Amino acid sequence: MKLLLSFALMLCGLAVQGARFSPMQAVDLQCEYLTTPLGIDVAEPRLMWKLQSPVGGVSQSAYRVVVATSPEQLEAGNADVWNSGRIKSGDQTVVCSPAAPLKSHTRYFWKVETWDDNGRMPVTTPVSWFETGKMTPGEWKAQWITDSHDEQYKPAPMFRREFATGKQIASARAYICGLGYYELYLNGERVGDHLLDPGYTDFSKRVLYVTYDITAQLGEGKNCIGVVLGNGWYNEQTPAVWNFHLAPWRDRPRLLCELHVTYRDGSTETIGSDASWKTATGPLLYDNLYTGVTYDARLEQPGWNRPGFDDGAWQPAVTVQSPAPLIEAQKMAAVAASGSVKPVSVEKINDTVYVYNLGKNFAGVCRLRVKGPRGTVVTMRHGELLDSAGRVDQRNINMHLRPTNASEISQFDTYILKGEGAETFMPPFTYHGFQYVEVTTSVPLQLTAENLEGIVMHSDVRPTGDFSCSNKLINQIFDISKRSYLSNLFGIPTDCPHREKNGWMADGYMVQEAGMINFDSRNIYAKWVNDMIDAQEADGNVPGIVPTSWHWDSNWAGPMWDAAIFITPHLLYQYSGDTRAIETIYPAAKRYLEYLQTREEANGTINHGLGDWLFYKAQTPVDFMATCFYYWDNVLMAQMARLTGREPEAAPYEAKAEKLKVLINELFFDPEKVCYSNGTQLSYALPLYVGIVPEQYEKRLAENLNCCIADNDYSLDFGFIGSLVVPAVLSDYGYADAVYRMVTKTTLPSWGYWIEQCGATSLFETWDVLRNIGDASRNHPSMGAVSAWMYKTLAGIQVDPEQPAFRHVLIRPAFVDGLNWAKASYDSQRGEIRSAWERNGDRITLNVQIPANMTATVSLPSAAVEAVGCKGNAKNIRKITDKKSSGVAYRIGSGAYRFTCTIN
Repeated sequence: MKLLLSFALMLCGLAVQGARFSPMQAVDLQCEYLTTPLGIDVAEPRLMWKLQSPVGGVSQSAYRVVVATSPEQLEAGNADVWNSGRIKSGDQTVVCSPAAPLKSHTRYFWKVETWDDNGRMPVTTPVSWFETGKMTPGEWKAQWITDSHDEQYKPAPMFRREFATGKQIASARAYICGLGYYELYLNGERVGDHLLDPGYTDFSKRVLYVTYDITAQLGEGKNCIGVVLGNGWYNEQTPAVWNFHLAPWRDRPRLLCELHVTYRDGSTETIGSDASWKTATGPLLYDNLYTGVTYDARLEQPGWNRPGFDDGAWQPAVTVQSPAPLIEAQKMAAVAASGSVKPVSVEKINDTVYVYNLGKNFAGVCRLRVKGPRGTVVTMRHGELLDSAGRVDQRNINMHLRPTNASEISQFDTYILKGEGAETFMPPFTYHGFQYVEVTTSVPLQLTAENLEGIVMHSDVRPTGDFSCSNKLINQIFDISKRSYLSNLFGIPTDCPHREKNGWMADGYMVQEAGMINFDSRNIYAKWVNDMIDAQEADGNVPGIVPTSWHWDSNWAGPMWDAAIFITPHLLYQYSGDTRAIETIYPAAKRYLEYLQTREEANGTINHGLGDWLFYKAQTPVDFMATCFYYWDNVLMAQMARLTGREPEAAPYEAKAEKLKVLINELFFDPEKVCYSNGTQLSYALPLYVGIVPEQYEKRLAENLNCCIADNDYSLDFGFIGSLVVPAVLSDYGYADAVYRMVTKTTLPSWGYWIEQCGATSLFETWDVLRNIGDASRNHPSMGAVSAWMYKTLAGIQVDPEQPAFRHVLIRPAFVDGLNWAKASYDSQRGEIRSAWERNGDRITLNVQIPANMTATVSLPSAAVEAVGCKGNAKNIRKITDKKSSGVAYRIGSGAYRFTCTIN
């Protein structure tokens, strides 16, 4: 393809002549990646900001961060906590290092001054704040409490405590951890909108607490705290194949709750959970993450969470020991409801059975609105499929459940009416994966679409990216990839929202980049890094599931899954520029590599693990794959050593990687055929992906991979790992057209096949889903890296691995045949990046927008390029050599740009 390029540079504005103050300003101030967070317990919280400017080509040259105990102190110029001083730096993320340790339960105020690179006077941001929680675990005054039942008892415990406030309240906070889940009430009102708090951890190692501002919900005089606890992962009562009912932490649900009240006269009061609290059970007879909820509304105790309730029949709470040595603040987005889904159809099977079709497959629960006689039993059974009779088919969901009685059914919620008019029920402490709901009533009831709606649930992460193009099928694949990602984001990245809900490590890292482009899920992955540390075994091995029950063969998953302990912190660093996750995981990663050395075969390879899970037909050998990942682990470990200031430790890992590279090329590479292992699509791609191929063979190997795909009529033939690796490698070496054809095929196997032939509204677990009905989830995110491919290849927005956190961004769009336009945006650590191109006959117009304090390289796929014009500040653009390809490239500063390409 020959391109003749003309470009017209359009800057966001002209330089402000003689301006005294910089046109650049800092915005979006955050602490620990959160806006004005409550309950931070980090000794050196990270403070960060973005920069905006109406003028292109502006960058930060220096900054000053000031932190004080009040806004008045800041206004007076008295940073009584910390003053960074003027620091010459273009970096945007700052570690706050106060002169004295931060105090617990204290709000701190901060702002930023920034200077641009033209030396103009600084611009100061408005004041922001963060508030600390418990800075040390020993500061808890509350005690852990439970009731007198053991972990086998099914009805959920309820707790209450009345107290009086005799003075006017200035502020109040609640600090709470209820295991496995909790609902907190004050004076009869629910506190917050979180649905499944706290986040899932190894509860014998670490538990999380949440902070709430309850000032508005407390009144002068009598008040009442009420808490209901659910089992969650803490007390898995129904066995499943993954043995969480045998988890070492399992116990009766328990509570730690502490209220801090500050009065207007400056005095304070603390109300903490202890033996004076009262406890009972009520209408929630059973709750389980796999099976669902049983709720008997006849057992409700009206007013139990309000002052003045007669709790004479309630028993004193029982104080117990803390389940874990670490009690930490929850800093990630909580699970919440993000919307509702109306039924698209309702089929009446008979007088007591109705089947609802919600139209799409998602994760969450149903809200039931029903009216009937007292004692009427209504059940909701959820599934992804219907059988030939139009009933819910759970064959692909219930296979892993090990019920102990007939009432334990997968995704099965039961509501017993109290018979007092219209009743509304939404099951707490659980969630399901489903499209269809079968509603059964014990007596005939007339039900319609108005009686039921789906409630979508997931970690409440902020959207950060968007993509669309001229191909409807590509857009549909993008949409279902996002839906499956969110359906499996519940405090950890999971594999499916119904039968497993497990944190499979490869499933997690394979879609991590796609997830972080689409949503601000960084804190969830940072938390998952801690989970990996807690899950590491005594010999250094890590399980394929994190958190884990510890009761299964963790070598089964193997190095391809374990690699998450290197890949997850590495991707966090690439997208945030932050090494904290790397520093955190480093000792565990070191121990893991020591363990992996003990698993080497006599020839030095590694030969265990799942391999390319659920491949279509072509199986890539495990010893080849595992050894490649062993090499990559060492490469990433060496990088981690250098990034954390452990320079001397990097060399042995680099030496080990080089030794493994030689070994892999000796054992698996055929230089005559230019082929690795047994010649599957993944066998060609994986060595290029991890960087094992001798330089002189790289392009030929990529060409052979492309030929392999073409010879297979552009049909894919790989599994989980291949879905990440093969499209990325083909695109990196100039074969994006092959990926486009592969993705959009509507014959088996393909993402397009799922939509066109199977009616997919979410990603599936396996390609041939119609032949694997009994063992195939229909909401699995694992093949979802394709949505990252759309951003990075079709729109061309790519992180520069040499300059993380988008200090510099690479714009490399692929103008694939068959696509008329594509556009994407990504709200990066430094601001929103946009790339959009459109084809008009033989001409393509590319529009690029780069935020302040960022530079970019725009690469176009031809060397035959002529620059015809440039408007605005010419220093913002210069032609450079593109080392990645034979095309032309331009180095640009912040601003808005247009490039016009003529295709001959």
